[in-house]
Parts: sequence; structure tokens; C-alpha cells
Amino acid sequence: MKATIPLTDGDFDHVAIGNGHSGGDRHRRVHGVNTFRNVNGEIHHCQTSYLTITPTASRGTQPKVRTSQSGSALAFVILVWGLGPPISKLISAPAVISVLYRFWLSVPILFVLAMLRGVKPTWESVRHAVLAGAAFGINLVFVFLTINEGAVAVLSVFAAMQPGIILLVAGPFLGERPTIWHVVWTFIGIGGTAIVVATGGDGFEVSAAALIYAAVSQFFFTAYFLLTKRERSRHDIDAVQWMSGVVIWAAIAVTPWALLTSTSQDYRAIGGLDWLWLAIIIVFTGGLGHIVMAWVHRYVDASRSSLYLLSMNIVAILAAWIIHDEPLTLLQILGGVVVFTAVAAVISRPPDRRDPIDFGQKDAQTVG
Repeated sequence: MKATIPLTDGDFDHVAIGNGHSGGDRHRRVHGVNTFRNVNGEIHHCQTSYLTITPTASRGTQPKVRTSQSGSALAFVILVWGLGPPISKLISAPAVISVLYRFWLSVPILFVLAMLRGVKPTWESVRHAVLAGAAFGINLVFVFLTINEGAVAVLSVFAAMQPGIILLVAGPFLGERPTIWHVVWTFIGIGGTAIVVATGGDGFEVSAAALIYAAVSQFFFTAYFLLTKRERSRHDIDAVQWMSGVVIWAAIAVTPWALLTSTSQDYRAIGGLDWLWLAIIIVFTGGLGHIVMAWVHRYVDASRSSLYLLSMNIVAILAAWIIHDEPLTLLQILGGVVVFTAVAAVISRPPDRRDPIDFGQKDAQTVG
């Protein structure tokens, strides 16, 4: 949508056009003649310029799309992200090797896709993704470590705490201040998490290492989630262009870890059906899923989208039950209900608003 603002010649001293602080909007001048009648009835003619503004992304505003579009996009993300952990558990290679192959194989695929869309990644676009990419890479290593060490349900329940974590920890990023209501219900959710972890039946795999891995993976995924939301709101970067930068930095972050901790035998451990499961993860969970979610970040508040993404944990647990025969007890189900109820309660009341902290960037920018 374009907004057209009539400006007389004298108004140009008060309007900054092309001064580098346009907030990412695209401006175009149109000149013409304006005829008007003043309060005394006299008719005047004057040269008039019109400032035509085509808004792009800017901080503090969300472009509007139809609810059905964002809802369908989130439903797709819920499905492919929910299936990710159970399918990843089918890969027999060590965790860091699986992640290493996934990222480096994703780099050329995403770069080609970006170029086909006419949004070739540039240094300007890639550099904005450095922190998000590093966080994403570390997160994924710990995701694989968790599912190799314990049940998918452990990872899912920790992931269910993300909305509460966002409100409690990420106020400076989202401009939200949690209330006592939010704090109390978040700790109730933590209690529900403890119930799920502690009441697994026979065959429910859980260890101290799995709990630590799950907690670390959730910390880095929350960092990735918030950084993506923040950068995608600040800069006009295409979703595919953004993910091209993310996977590069994720691969770079994981590579030293793999080199220091793996043997030549580890690199040869992946084979057979592992390549099929890895391809599914690269194309759907790691490719399309994250591209679509990067698009959603432009249009849906992080606190809302993180609540909707709770549904992916149900998909993950059901898929693990079907694929890996992971058992669930009644107490675990009740504990899961407590978690989801607590997180829904946290989101049900909007937090106090405040201006987000500006970390050195004052205006949205368009990245070509």
C-alpha cells in the first residue's frame, strides 16, 4: 500500500528525503501543480510535489497478511518441525556428524534457491545472520545429543517452555515486561516438566545427560528464535536469503566441534537409509520449515507464534510413539497438560509494554 503526501515547495525543508533514515521505506517524488482557495476566497496556483511512500519492514510495525496465510504457514511448520526429532533419531551417525552433513549440504541448496528467487545472498545480508546462525548450529547439535541420549518426549517438554522463557528473559528484545502472573505460571510449567521427566514408565529413556542436553538446546534455540525475529523485523531480507546466511554460520560454528571430537570412522558412520532420513530433514525440517518460519516472523508476534508452535511437541511425541515405540504414562500425560496449561496462561495475559532496547541500530534497513 502506498501513501501519498502533498507537499508545497516550502515543505521540503521539513521533510528528509533520501537522508538514510527512512526506516526502510521507499520514496518517490511526483511533481505537479496544485490549485487551492485560501480563507479569503482567493485562488492560488503553486508547484506541488508529492512524496509517495511504499513501506517496507520497519521496527515496531508488522506488515499485515491474511490470517489464513500465516495460519497455514504455521501449520506446515508445526508438522515438519514436529516430525524432525523422531526422524533425526533414525540416523545412526554421531550427533555432531549428522549436523555437520546437514548444514554443509544445505548451503548450496539454499544459495541456488535464493538465486532462482532473484535474491542472491550478499555479504550485507549474510553478516546479519552470524549470531542467529551460530546459535542455530549449536542448538541442533544438542538436539541430536538429546534424542540419542533420551526420549523425544524430554526434548519436546523442554521446548514447550519456550513461550514462558521468551517473556521472562527476552523483554529487551520484545519490549515486554512480565507480571507476577507470568512468573508464577512459568514456574508451574517447570513443575509440569519435572513430572513428565520423573514419571516415565518402563522403556522411557531419560538420563541426567539428556536433561542437560535438552536444556542447552532450548537455550540456544530460543536465542536463534529471538535473533531471527529481531533481525527479520529490522531488515528487509528475503526469507530464503536469510536462511542462506543462517546455515553458513551454523555450519562454520559446528565444523571446529566436529574436527576436534570426531574420528575418521565417525565421518563414515552415515550410510544406507541415513542418507534418506538426512535428505528429508534437509529439505523439509531444516529447509522449508525454517524458511516458512522466517517468513512468519515478519507477520506474527514471537509470543503468539511460540505458543502456536507448542503443537509441534504433540506431533513429535505421537510420532516417537509410532516410530520408536516410546511409551507414555498417565502421569506423563497429566504433566504435559500442566505444561501446556501453564504456557497458555502465560500468553493469555499481555505483558506490560515498554520500548525495546536498541542495540546500536536505529532504523530498519533494506538489504539487497
